[in-house]
Amino acid sequence: MSATESVMLLRLWNLLVAVSATSMAITIPLQLVLGYTPGSPLLAFDWMITILFAVDILVHIARPLVLQEQPSQLRTLTLNYLKGWGLVDAIATLPWYWLFGVPLLDLLRFAKLLRVAQLLHQRRRGAVQYNPIFRLSRFVFWFGLSAHWLACGWLALHTLATDKPEMTQYLHALYWCVTTLTTVGYGDVTPTTDAQKVYTMVVMVLGVGVYGYVIGNVANLLANIDLAKAHYLSTMERLTTFMKYRHIPPPLQQRVYDYYTYLWENRLGYDESAVLSELPPTLRTEVSLLLKRDFIEKVPFLKGASYELIRELALELRPVVYTPGDFIVHAGEIGRHMYFISHGTVEVIAADAKTVYGTLRDGDFFGEIALLYSQPRTASVRALDYCDLYTLDKDTFTHAISRYPEFATHMQNMAQKRREEQPPDSPNRPDTVQ
Repeated sequence: MSATESVMLLRLWNLLVAVSATSMAITIPLQLVLGYTPGSPLLAFDWMITILFAVDILVHIARPLVLQEQPSQLRTLTLNYLKGWGLVDAIATLPWYWLFGVPLLDLLRFAKLLRVAQLLHQRRRGAVQYNPIFRLSRFVFWFGLSAHWLACGWLALHTLATDKPEMTQYLHALYWCVTTLTTVGYGDVTPTTDAQKVYTMVVMVLGVGVYGYVIGNVANLLANIDLAKAHYLSTMERLTTFMKYRHIPPPLQQRVYDYYTYLWENRLGYDESAVLSELPPTLRTEVSLLLKRDFIEKVPFLKGASYELIRELALELRPVVYTPGDFIVHAGEIGRHMYFISHGTVEVIAADAKTVYGTLRDGDFFGEIALLYSQPRTASVRALDYCDLYTLDKDTFTHAISRYPEFATHMQNMAQKRREEQPPDSPNRPDTVQ
């Protein structure tokens, strides 16, 4: 099983645990209010949750092995878990009522909700695009769970009527709780005893806080519903003003609009180089290698290059986007850049602008001879659709390999041999575009 598949399975398992912990947080207060009845479906469900939580402890102990961590780190990771989250998970797993016969002790199992909060926090960091929606969903989740607990507390202060179904009485309590928390307070359900009055005052104070929180966050969500889209619309507005002022022809205006629309739909309007430049050097190197290493190692005369050289070249590759119909290189021009295709399709056209040698797609490259020799291009390359490319210029490449003289000599020999075997003007190798 690959590391990616293992991570996906762990995420699904964490989702199952989160759903189970939420279900437990709903059922335990109901059991406390309604009473622990032997043979009750709630108790059967409680035991199922106990077994699942016990398995979750084993899963977290085995997690370093599943994720293929280094052996030297296994012991440290396991000990850290047992000293930290392991204690929380153990407290949430133990069936306290059955061990000690005290129903209130089962509230200790709410510790598992700390896991849910941790998962929600991790999900929030990864859901930048949908962060406002996620924040609203998270608030609804915690508000609903809190309303359920408060409704159970209201039921605990009442003597349950024997002539009404338990679910009806619960809905009655939940109705009172929601109207109080939202500061609506119709007054059709009122406290009668001192305990109920104190409880109602506490819920009222909480309701004021909830009301203020909701109003403030809704206003914030409306103002920042989508920062990326706001950035895109601001850019488009400035472009529109500029092109109208400079009387740019409508066809060219449309091409500019299409280009920025493509960036918005595929990158949320943000430039890859700008994002990488904000990362610390170590993270920038790792991300660059992940995105570009496969491209670099496909170049024939770079096979066998050291890790250090591959890393330097990966950091120097610059992303560029071409729109459909754009000529990336022209036959006859002096080549000074090599190109790697990340996404898109290009066609290689002869100098006569009619003969098509072939097409190149994701993962292909062209123009590598330009890194070694400053001579005219032997063919043109035109984008057939929107193309995301990485480009490497000759000066940067020469500066990088100058620190590896032995490999530079080896590379020159390979390139010369390739040129002798495959003439520059041969139409049989569309990927050999100088």
